[in-house]
Amino acid sequence: MTDGAHYLLVGDGTDLDTLRATVKKLPPDAYGQIYIEVTSEREVQEWSVPKRMSLNWLRRDSASSAVGTIAPRGELIARAVGAWVAEWVPEEHREHRLPYALWLGCSASEWASRLHYELAQRIDHIHVHRPNIA
Repeated sequence: MTDGAHYLLVGDGTDLDTLRATVKKLPPDAYGQIYIEVTSEREVQEWSVPKRMSLNWLRRDSASSAVGTIAPRGELIARAVGAWVAEWVPEEHREHRLPYALWLGCSASEWASRLHYELAQRIDHIHVHRPNIA
């Protein structure tokens, strides 16, 4: 883990085991956000996270979508990460002194591949992990 970093951990239901293991490795004073997109409340779990980390379960069955009653896979994560970038990544990224450490799962989502590339290009003091995609 990167000491003093601002963490962003992002995944979906297929990433639960990896995300849980990653959270367990975080230092006790870790700061950041965790966004996990799941299909329904059945997938929501109770996790122990460092006090300065927020865990957000994004339920596709409780979100409104232009497509239908259940939001398409990846839509809620895309919105959440977009909002995170708008809030935490200044236009002039050198203003942010701490490094960012991101773990982006959601290997079935096209947006995740684009986001990984865009973030790596935009921020020079970032560590982005992207799982291998078969």
